[in-house]
Amino acid sequence: MSGMTARKALALLLFVGLCALPTAALSRPKKTLAVQPAASEKDGAVDHHHDDHEHEQHEDEEGNVVVRCRFCGATVAFKKDYIGLHDTSKAVASKRESILGDDGELHTFVNPSRVEMDLAGFKKSYAMESEAYTSKATFFEDYNWRDIHCSSCKRHLGWKFHHDELQQCINAKAIEGITAKTKSAAAPQQDTVDAAASEKERKVKIVQDVLEGDCIAATSGWWSYQVCYGKEVRQYHEEADGTRPSDWSMGVYVEDDKALDTPDLGTDVVQYFAGGQHCDENGELRNTKVTYTCCKTNPKVLSIESVEEPSLCSYIINVCIPELCDGTGNDATADATLADTKKYTELCESELADSLTTERDSDIKKKNVPPSFTTLRWSTVISEDSSELDWVRRLKFKA
Repeated sequence: MSGMTARKALALLLFVGLCALPTAALSRPKKTLAVQPAASEKDGAVDHHHDDHEHEQHEDEEGNVVVRCRFCGATVAFKKDYIGLHDTSKAVASKRESILGDDGELHTFVNPSRVEMDLAGFKKSYAMESEAYTSKATFFEDYNWRDIHCSSCKRHLGWKFHHDELQQCINAKAIEGITAKTKSAAAPQQDTVDAAASEKERKVKIVQDVLEGDCIAATSGWWSYQVCYGKEVRQYHEEADGTRPSDWSMGVYVEDDKALDTPDLGTDVVQYFAGGQHCDENGELRNTKVTYTCCKTNPKVLSIESVEEPSLCSYIINVCIPELCDGTGNDATADATLADTKKYTELCESELADSLTTERDSDIKKKNVPPSFTTLRWSTVISEDSSELDWVRRLKFKA
């Protein structure tokens, strides 16, 4: 290294990070909040070209080209899983993206904060999905959405979309699973609603023991967010001297629960906060939904996982409560829950896919739409055969 220039050292680092480094070897930087509206860049596309030789150098063992996180190099998806978006009625623009194939396209969508982003569709990804979901401000009618983050660096990469029918199926199977686990010999006919209520009561008690009378805060860029359990949610900017030139309420606690956007299991601990500061953009008062949950992204640390703004001045905050992951000092309960959710999702996707070839009266069948799919923000990922990496591949270093 003594004879290597700084430029060559940097190039080698980029080459290893983007083109060769396996996911398991990637470093895990300090976790930061993922705030959907905070994306400030206009996602862009580059006119890509490559030859077969370069293409072959950037495939996995089965010949599949990898799509990686631009920030750390972790595997996010495979290019073979690219799909065209079935509904682009809410897109404001489209453009060709040859790196994705002859029919490759990026579609530009605008979020509630008026940030434009170019999205590419994929059948699936290997990123982590947020457990909180909503139908507000969805880009695709009849679909709810949840954030997806890089499994290594936790950067926000896009969204996973579930059709309403798929979500209803998953919820129904999950409730059946909860009922089966909580039924006892003395109560073989226990109602599913009672089972869900019992599970929710258990979780509420855990959250109260952890947070009652306390507040939890986190900072993402310019803004900080503070959740005071059962009291108020605030958004503020704090200067180095501790002063807060910008500080407003995102809502005060509302006793009566509101109806959820989509049917869910009914076991999440959720609090609603309304009547916050007046929102100039739409004339409404700021409001927030806070979900307290076991976070698979951070199961051991009490923290705010994400702050989202699905519609103007209406927020969703996910708070990680480690004690909800298990009650015995290990992660067995959390692992079992995640495994169950994955199993229910796979079963429901299979059932709904089968409905395409049956006479079932299904929106999925009638509209010929996918049960689920992923959209990746193209500015946050890169295909390994991209021409953007040509200069790295052409570098040669002397021993």
